[in-house]
Amino acid sequence: MTTAEPPRPGPGDDDINAEFARLMEGVDLDAELARENERPAGADQVAAEGELTVEDIMGAAQSEEPAIAVVATSVISARALAGAIRLGQEARTDGLLIPSRARVHETSMGAIALGELQEGEAHELAAITSTALQRNGVVLFWRRGDRMTATRYREGERGDDVSPAIVMGAMDDAVEQLMLGATTPDELGEGLSPAAISRDLALEWIADGRRPR
Repeated sequence: MTTAEPPRPGPGDDDINAEFARLMEGVDLDAELARENERPAGADQVAAEGELTVEDIMGAAQSEEPAIAVVATSVISARALAGAIRLGQEARTDGLLIPSRARVHETSMGAIALGELQEGEAHELAAITSTALQRNGVVLFWRRGDRMTATRYREGERGDDVSPAIVMGAMDDAVEQLMLGATTPDELGEGLSPAAISRDLALEWIADGRRPR
């Protein structure tokens, strides 16, 4: 019985071995293995957690959807409301600021403050507005996509959440059109920016709003 001879290198084996040796020049396998063993436990899991998932991408897309906020008031004049909001910011002690994108428009049932605002900005605008109007409460409507909310504010404090459909019936049609997406803020015109006016101008606008027309 003869013993099988080990396979002899083929004509290209020497070339392959030489190429492998060239690629591995300067690579210390023992050092690489030691570094791998020194990695903290759970490092692979942390790396995996850092990767974007489908849920992350969908969540980011939803956060980029346009949002609309409308603060409905009983103030007749847009200029008076803009001035009041400007002074309402000064009356706050928590440093809330009027969102720069907020604009004031008149409707047949009271001036409204509105803008394409994130939810937090919308509530800040409502808090500042209700601070200025004191006992005259306001209603904040906010919508993004299919989600719509309505929240009462009075004297700068957040009140209860109410059904948007119920309170919307008592508002001007413009509020409903804005909240349903049938009208955009741009279609209402430029409006007045309460964040951009001076204190003196705010006082002047409030005084003008109180004068009989």
